[in-house]
Amino acid sequence: MVLCIIAIIIFSVMSLFSAKYRPLAKESFKCVFKMLMMKPCDTGIDDQLKAQIVSNLLKISPLAARVVNRNFVLFSWILVLLTVASFGYTIYGAYNFYVYGNCDGPNATSACILNDITGDYGRFSSPTDLIPPNTLDGISEGNISAKVKIIEFGCFTCPYTKKAESTMQQILAKYNGSIYYTFKPFPLPNHAFSKQAAMAVLCSARQGKEWELRGAIFEHQEECTADGTFAVKSLAEKAGLNMSQFNECYDKNQSAAELERYIQQGKDAHIYATPTFFINGKAIVGPKPIEEFENAIASAKGS
Repeated sequence: MVLCIIAIIIFSVMSLFSAKYRPLAKESFKCVFKMLMMKPCDTGIDDQLKAQIVSNLLKISPLAARVVNRNFVLFSWILVLLTVASFGYTIYGAYNFYVYGNCDGPNATSACILNDITGDYGRFSSPTDLIPPNTLDGISEGNISAKVKIIEFGCFTCPYTKKAESTMQQILAKYNGSIYYTFKPFPLPNHAFSKQAAMAVLCSARQGKEWELRGAIFEHQEECTADGTFAVKSLAEKAGLNMSQFNECYDKNQSAAELERYIQQGKDAHIYATPTFFINGKAIVGPKPIEEFENAIASAKGS
């Protein structure tokens, strides 16, 4: 029965890609079903598989073939446990992807295969669910009279927001004067010290240093997620802020109300993952190739 369990899983998957494995998957299912009903498995598939495995091993190593033949039940159980563990880890990865946007959980620093397959960086959702904000307040740059308006909701300690940052800087340099860009902080609770980093940048804006600290936090994102306030204050000092004024603002949460306003705007927009961009209302979720932004900008200019 142990071998039949493995066969069901393996041949069921393989039968999706090749019809020749479907009879084997069917035999495996019959074998397990009969044994669950306390009946003997008379399909012979377990003996066929054992003979084939040992035969293939014999060509490579006669010693290995003998060891496997004598301890076949033990090896079968090991394979079952590995298969079950692999299946469980797959479910765990799918759950993490749905909740956190990454197979490996909230603190992952790189995308997983599900990000590439779905093009999504949060839960399964369509950008059509998103509602563009109706305000341009935030950390802004460019020509406010420009026809093209880009709004980004981003989290300073989100690896995907950081990944998209270099693309956005290229866009700002290329379309200098012909677009207006606004960054709205939207800290995610599953990213360490995201709220503290956002409040720090808003405090630095009171001294006209928001772009300096913003860039420094993205550049040193790992330190900020590990050391929190200590790292943020160190970066603020290196960015040339008046630390007496900065500490007054940061330590007393003077930018908290402003941040809550952006968070509420993000909730109203149904933001489910960062970064999320709106280019004249058209949503783009996650770090995308620069060509996708350029096409959206060209479409916005022509509309």
